[in-house]
Amino acid sequence: MDLCLRKPLIATASKDKTIKIWNYEDRTVETPKSEAEAASSLSLHPSGLHLVVAYSDKLRVLNLQKDG
Repeated sequence: MDLCLRKPLIATASKDKTIKIWNYEDRTVETPKSEAEAASSLSLHPSGLHLVVAYSDKLRVLNLQKDG
């Protein structure tokens, strides 16, 4: 789990191979994402625009975007 400094966002990774970006002010899921393998850790950029996800053999940088 990681918390964004500038936006009300929390990123979580679970054993069921999903990554979710939560808005903790609205208490809603902004972005659910299913992956092929479980993430070992993750980190949100302070701006809330990027997410780094670590797996057992690789790192993945994801760009987050909000609809609307």
